[in-house]
Amino acid sequence: MSQLLGLSGISFAIWYVLAHPAMKFHGYWDPAAMVLLGFGPPSVMMLSHTLADMIVGIKLLGSSIFSRHRQHQVEIIDALTRASQTARTDGLGALVPLRDRMQYDLLRDGISLIINDFKPEEIRHNLTARINAKQSKMALAASLFENMSKLCPGMGMIGTLMGLIAMLSNMNDPSKLGSGMALALITTLYGLMLGTIIYGPWGEKIHIEAEKILEIDLMVLEGVINIKSKKSSVHMKDIMKTYGSKTGAPQATRGAS
Repeated sequence: MSQLLGLSGISFAIWYVLAHPAMKFHGYWDPAAMVLLGFGPPSVMMLSHTLADMIVGIKLLGSSIFSRHRQHQVEIIDALTRASQTARTDGLGALVPLRDRMQYDLLRDGISLIINDFKPEEIRHNLTARINAKQSKMALAASLFENMSKLCPGMGMIGTLMGLIAMLSNMNDPSKLGSGMALALITTLYGLMLGTIIYGPWGEKIHIEAEKILEIDLMVLEGVINIKSKKSSVHMKDIMKTYGSKTGAPQATRGAS
C-alpha cells in the first residue's frame, strides 16, 4: 500500500510539473516547483517506509516540539521519592493509589510490575524492552526526516533538469523560455531550503528528544528497581543526583523515611 502511495505521489508531482508550466518567471514563487518538492521527497520515502512510519514520525515531531521535559523530570522524581517512602513504610501493596495517579507510562507500568510481585530481574528486562522499543521508534522517525533532507537537493536537481529540457525545447520561441528557467532555478532553491532548514533540523530535533527521553526512562528504571528492592532512601537520592545532574532537573527535597 505504501509503495503504491509513493509511486502515485511521484507520478502526480512529475505530471503536475509537465502539465502546468509557468508562463513567465515569477521570482521566488513557482507552483510547479512547490508541488515537486512538496510531494517528491515524502513520496520517495514511502517506497521504503510504511504509511504508519510516516504518521508516527509526524506525531513524534509534534510531541518533541511541545515537550516539557523539565516538568516531567520534577514530577517523576517526586513520584519516585513518594513511592519509595510508601513502599518502605506501608508495604508494596500501598503503591496502588500512587500508581493510579501517575501520568508517565513507563513509571506507571513499572509500579504495576512491582505490585504484581515481579522479580527485580524480570522488571528490568520488561522495562528495558519497552525503552528499547521506544528508542527504535524514535530513531526510525529521525532517520525518515534525515533521509528526506538528503533527497530534497536531488529532487531539486530533477526539477532543474526538467526546466533545462523545457528551455531547450523552446529555443525557437524566446517568449517561452521563462517557464523553463523558473523551474530550473527555483526547484534547486526549494530543495536546498527544505533539506537544510526544514527536514534536517526536524530529524535532529527528534534525536535530541530521544536522548532526553532515554535519560528519563533510565532514571525511572533504576528508581523502580530501587523501590522493588526496598533499599534505603540514600540509594534513591543517589539515583536522583546521578540522573538529575545529566538532565538538569531539580533534585527532590522531600524527607526520607
